[in-house]
Amino acid sequence: MHRRELLRRSVGLGIGLALAPLGAGVARAEERWVQTWQPADLWSNTGPTAISFGKLRPFSYLRIQGEVENSRLYVYNPKTKNFAYVDAGLVGPSAAPPQSYLDGPTVLRTLNMPSRASGTASIYREPIADEVAWAQDLDHNDIILVKDLIEADDGTQWYRLQDGTYVLTDEVRVPERIRPPAGKWIDVTLTSPTILTAYENGQPQYSALAIHGVNGLETPYGTYVLQRRVANEIMQGPGYYVTGVLWTQYFTAVGHSIHYNYWSSNWGYAGSHGCLGMNYDDSFWFWNWAAVGTPIDIHA
Repeated sequence: MHRRELLRRSVGLGIGLALAPLGAGVARAEERWVQTWQPADLWSNTGPTAISFGKLRPFSYLRIQGEVENSRLYVYNPKTKNFAYVDAGLVGPSAAPPQSYLDGPTVLRTLNMPSRASGTASIYREPIADEVAWAQDLDHNDIILVKDLIEADDGTQWYRLQDGTYVLTDEVRVPERIRPPAGKWIDVTLTSPTILTAYENGQPQYSALAIHGVNGLETPYGTYVLQRRVANEIMQGPGYYVTGVLWTQYFTAVGHSIHYNYWSSNWGYAGSHGCLGMNYDDSFWFWNWAAVGTPIDIHA
C-alpha cells in the first residue's frame, strides 16, 4: 500500500506541520496532535455555512483526524469527546497532551441531581471563567442537571453538568441528596433559595424553586402528607382574595399547600402566606406526579 501524505502546511507562528503518511508500520493520523496558539473556533464543516460550536482557549490540544480541506483541519477534541473542524492556520504541531489534561478536573463528589440556576448562571465549556470558554447564560430558576462537583486546576470549585459544561457552584441551587423511604417523597429545604425535590424509590426526579412564607406566616417545618387537591382553587383571607390558583395540593388542615403562583416570581424566597408557590410548569409537574397521600418533609 502506497504511503499517502495527510497534511503538509505551514501553520501558526510560521511553524511547519507535517504528518507521517499512512501505511504499514506508520503512526496513524489520529495519533497526531496539534495545539491552538490563539482562540480558535470549532466548526461544523469546511464550507461557508459552517456553524461554530464555540471557541477553544489558546494551547488547547486537538487530535488530528483527517486532511486539510478548505483551510480547515478535521480534529477530535478530548475535552468534549466530539469531532469538528478548526482553521489550520490557528494550530501548530504538538506532542500528545499530558494525562492530567486528558483526565480533566478532579471529581470531588458525584451528585446526579436535578438543580436550578440561582440568579443568572453563566455556563462555560471548561471550568474557567474566561469569555473564550463561555457557552451561555441561564436565568434564575432555569433547570440545570448537575453531574458532579469538581475542582479546577486553580482550586476553584465548579459543577460539571450532564452535557459536559461547567458552572460555578455559587450560581446553582443543588438540593441535598437524601435517602427517603420507598415510593414517592417530596423533600423541601426552606433555606433560601427554597427548593422542592421529588424522589421516587430513593432517586431524585425533579427539583424546583418555590416561594415560601413570611412575616409570621412562615411555612411550617415537619413531615406531612398531601391531604387533598384542587385543580383550580379560590384562596381568600384577611386582605386578599385570589382566583385561578391552579394545581393546589394541600398538606395541612389549615391551608398550607403547593400551588401555582401567578402573582409573584420571587422563586426561592419569602413572599407567601405559608404556601409553597411555584411557576406554572413546576406546579403542573408536581400535580401530575404526586397524589393524595404523598409525603412531604419540610426542613431547614
